[in-house]
Amino acid sequence: MRPHFLDHFTPRAYPRTRLLTAALVWSAVGIFLSMKGVHLFREGTWGLMLAVVAAGGILGLFKSRLILDRVAGRIILHIGGKPSRACLGGLFSVRNWVLIAIMVIFGRALGALPIDAVIKTGLYVMVGSGLAFSSRLLWRAWKNSTTDSL
Repeated sequence: MRPHFLDHFTPRAYPRTRLLTAALVWSAVGIFLSMKGVHLFREGTWGLMLAVVAAGGILGLFKSRLILDRVAGRIILHIGGKPSRACLGGLFSVRNWVLIAIMVIFGRALGALPIDAVIKTGLYVMVGSGLAFSSRLLWRAWKNSTTDSL
């Protein structure tokens, strides 16, 4: 049994709000990573940059369809399986939070490594476009969720 004060200060949200939050997080992180990738390549030629961004975007779409769509589906099921008003931080499972932490550490390490900007751009755009594209499932679930739970 949790202490009363902890229960009192826990930010609770309805499933629709948690779906909106998850969709916003995936979209914002995806857009941010893609923009960071393009920004890293600001010194190169336009033709090479467009080729790397296009390749990263195409690989990101494949990653989205093969991996991230399943993760988004599990997040939707996780949110739907929670009580009506559950902790807002519980929109992701513990496994997802660990994966997020690992990805943040990997991203920081990638930024610090002396790797060519072309490779960094491709990786950032691939991950970012994949997240942004898979966020469509979270947005669809939010749009189709009932408004009476707000």
